[in-house]
Amino acid sequence: MEMTPTIMEQNPSTAPEAWQHRLARVVSTLQVQVDDVIRWTNIHMVDFNFYLFFKYMLASLVLYWTACVGFGWVTMVAMWCVLADGRRKRLNYRLELAYADTNTLKDLWLRAERQMPAWVTFPDMERVEWLNKIIRQLWPYAGHYVQDLCKFSIEPSMRTALEEYKLYAFKFEKIILGDTPPRFSGVKVYDDTSRHEIIMDMDFAYAGDCKFEVSVSKFKMGIKDLQITGRMRVVMKPLVRQIPLVGGLQVFFLNNPDVDFNLIGLADVFDMPGLSDILRSIVIEQIAHMMVLPNRYPIQLVEDINTAELKCPTPAGVLRINVIEAHNLMKKDIGIMGMGKSDPYCILRLGAQKFQTKTINNTINPKWDFFCEALANVIRRQHVTIECWDYDYSPLKSYENDDFLGRANLDVHDIWKSGEVDMWVPLSDATSGRLHIRAAWLDLHDSSASLELQLEEIRALQATTKNPLHSAVLLVWVDSAKKLNPSHKNIPDPFVRLHVGNLQQETTVRQRTNDPVFEEGFTFLVRNPRTQELKIEVIDHKTSQVQGKIELDLNVLLKERNLDVKNEEYPLSGASGGLAALKLNITLRILKTALKKDDGDGGPKEKDVPVKPESTVNEPAVVESIEEVMSSAASPLMQMGPSATPGDDTDLRQRTNAAGIHGLGRIELTVKFGPRSNLVIVIHQITNLPVEDDGELPDPYVKLYLLPDRSKDSKRKTDVIKDSCNPKYDERFEYSIPSNELTRRTLEVNVVNKKGLLFLQRSPKMGQVHLDCGLLDSNKVTQWYDIAPAMDEDDE
Repeated sequence: MEMTPTIMEQNPSTAPEAWQHRLARVVSTLQVQVDDVIRWTNIHMVDFNFYLFFKYMLASLVLYWTACVGFGWVTMVAMWCVLADGRRKRLNYRLELAYADTNTLKDLWLRAERQMPAWVTFPDMERVEWLNKIIRQLWPYAGHYVQDLCKFSIEPSMRTALEEYKLYAFKFEKIILGDTPPRFSGVKVYDDTSRHEIIMDMDFAYAGDCKFEVSVSKFKMGIKDLQITGRMRVVMKPLVRQIPLVGGLQVFFLNNPDVDFNLIGLADVFDMPGLSDILRSIVIEQIAHMMVLPNRYPIQLVEDINTAELKCPTPAGVLRINVIEAHNLMKKDIGIMGMGKSDPYCILRLGAQKFQTKTINNTINPKWDFFCEALANVIRRQHVTIECWDYDYSPLKSYENDDFLGRANLDVHDIWKSGEVDMWVPLSDATSGRLHIRAAWLDLHDSSASLELQLEEIRALQATTKNPLHSAVLLVWVDSAKKLNPSHKNIPDPFVRLHVGNLQQETTVRQRTNDPVFEEGFTFLVRNPRTQELKIEVIDHKTSQVQGKIELDLNVLLKERNLDVKNEEYPLSGASGGLAALKLNITLRILKTALKKDDGDGGPKEKDVPVKPESTVNEPAVVESIEEVMSSAASPLMQMGPSATPGDDTDLRQRTNAAGIHGLGRIELTVKFGPRSNLVIVIHQITNLPVEDDGELPDPYVKLYLLPDRSKDSKRKTDVIKDSCNPKYDERFEYSIPSNELTRRTLEVNVVNKKGLLFLQRSPKMGQVHLDCGLLDSNKVTQWYDIAPAMDEDDE
């Protein structure tokens, strides 16, 4: 948890210097106390785990004895009770620790906050204690709104989800919010958005004493001690010229929030691995279905606005992700003489969208070549999470039975900006392993001219994969229906079911009406709009009878201007009376592979550097300006900034040698501070490295240290590229570091030549670059740097 603020002075000349010393003492004391809380938690969790181990060992011996004397049914019942009791105690103990930590940290923070002056703020996210005070006052009055939300939004979705498991008649019996309101630890408002919208990110945390009791198939059960944490986004759009000045709100989580709770009632009896995971996954899926992208919770504030744009906005694009292979994964399966391996598979998540690769048995170097495509609704602050697991068979399939092999994250903004990325990503939370991932950004176009080009790309990609790829996106807005059943005797409970290929989506049910208003939007990925069609059925929920249907060939949309149809009433075939119609908005967008974008965040990559024909790699060009003389005379430690980039003056770029001002080559790096308090480094490529004295080509690799920590934990290394003066890596590395530590850290980038075999091997440094992390420019994250002579010998 990032607790240390940075000082932003409204008037630096008048800020008291004594306050700075006092604030430093408060922060130092707070950090020590936080470390004590974490250390206390870890010690008690270890003690608790030892207690459970010996308890289960004793229980296993007793169960074994009862089975030997012939009381098998006693063994089964006792095993069930022991497992359920152990899981319940672990959950309760974890909740108690969470409450203890939360209350302790809250008290520490409030004591520190009272000693902070008004001009202290946090980096990136702003403090909003005033908002938490308002929510605390309003929380007792929020009960009616939450009850309506549960009854009319959550209850129908949960009822439909549980029916798949033969559990019927889901209903909320009691809803108690408790006395603990949610908290917002920080808020960020973006100032570089469209003038017709306001975008605000909020760090949301709820660990309350709420209690929800429900009935399912006449059985009573429920949940309590609900905990939800995540980053919530609020989009205010459109802005209007009448009070309240905001036409509507879109509330959603950028990625799946962390959710935990305790089961009560009948569900507590089944609170054991496998069965309880089913109940928990249903709850988490329903939260994702409501409020995790691409799903949003819309709130309309003004009548005369575009409801379709509020409730179902057009996606920003599509991500095409290719998980190619992995290397050197952890060995989780037990084998003879330590020769066991793993059965790895990957799970990819973008918001509520989830994809899974196949399982490759008995290997630590699997090759999946798995393709998937995900709708990307926002570009900033969202990331693709790729988790690698070792499959372990279980009668009740649960991820708790599988072993975790590591996690990788891809920033959606980086993919959007680059157009396409292809790199090896090391797995975090793992001792070894890395993934080879390729990801491309696809823009949405309203012209059919690019369809054939996209179909050709799909044919080329599908030559090596069986996964279906898509060429277009279809957006369907179901507005309303009318005159479904002229007879007043049998008034239906209608809903609409939509089909595109094998994909199927449904609206919510409208109770007892012949003229239902749905106002719901749906998005489909389309393989080929020339050959596919959209099928729509209006169905009575009570009788399951089709009230009418529509079959629309998508090829018709290709002939429409802008590839869309607005407010069109389609007659329903097969409807009684022959007058029923369904009002729709249908939009088709063609996917097109994006080019590299320049959004002011580093600009396009530099493809080459023009040089004079007579200059060579080992012969630096003549320096013609005073600035170049000063920079070449400076020591390597002073060269914190980048060399000439494509955005610099053309004459200066032409005078700069392609091998850098030291003649040791140039390296292209992406260095930025991410939203998860992580320093992200991508090593793209090196150009014009010098050859060895004997004329041989070097075998270069790049080694990183985050100074002043020059230890094994701080070291990161790329692969070795054999016999190359222009190696390309495209490898990504991360350091977890609080933002307040950046000013005290320096990133050391070493280029090392790894030559020789075994004891004859030598690894001299060819050069290095030092970057002051406190001077990183968020507007220029990808830059070229001149490699300077190394200041010390290699430690290998």
